[in-house]
Amino acid sequence: MSDTDPNSGPGWNDHDTPYGTIHSYDAPGSLGTGGNAGSHTNIGPTTRLSIPSTKTYDGIYMTMCANNLMAHEGFVNAIYADSKGNPTVGIGHLLANIDAALGMRFLKTYHQSLGHGDSTNIEVAATSTDVRNGYNQVLNHPGSRAAVHLSNDDAIQACIADVQETEKGLRGLYANYDHFTDNAKTGLVDMGFNLGIPRLRNEFPKFNAAVNRGDWGTAATESHRTGIGDKRNADTAHNFQQALAGH
Repeated sequence: MSDTDPNSGPGWNDHDTPYGTIHSYDAPGSLGTGGNAGSHTNIGPTTRLSIPSTKTYDGIYMTMCANNLMAHEGFVNAIYADSKGNPTVGIGHLLANIDAALGMRFLKTYHQSLGHGDSTNIEVAATSTDVRNGYNQVLNHPGSRAAVHLSNDDAIQACIADVQETEKGLRGLYANYDHFTDNAKTGLVDMGFNLGIPRLRNEFPKFNAAVNRGDWGTAATESHRTGIGDKRNADTAHNFQQALAGH
């Protein structure tokens, strides 16, 4: 979490979701918008989320997970292709097939002329045809972005759901998962989200053994992944080093 007061400052916004009201604000030095976020959001590369607790998760821990994923996955409201060409949206939320896309509340922006040189943008619910066209466009042309997009609220909601789904798999790998520190769980969620639970289970036996015996120093070393940025690996290792220190 940031030391910035999450109740004030530039870029402060509320996002109403089924999980409760989620806050976002810009960290010091931020321009507020921009980066890879696109034109349909005020969430930029230095924005931080502040997620309140609910009956199903602790807000401090969920905030750590969501901000960590956002730092490495980005925040893109429109459908785009990930590094493997898979249609994706929001904070790295995979759209495994067209049905996954059709199940989300995509929007489309229309530019309406008001006459006398004035105009306005109107957001309406995207039709199933709009979503199909956008999904197929990205699938066939990975460098493009679809004309349909999610609201900030729905993108954040999808991230929370992804964290919770990842945790289900992690509990199957690590018997004491729910008793781990928030830093340990944040690192594990990043591993599970990025790799997928089957790869984490099958390709990281030394890491998994270290986690299960509470050896966070070895876990930090064995958490290194190929094919991702050095910063993501360093941040994940840092999470486990913090767990080693009891944090």
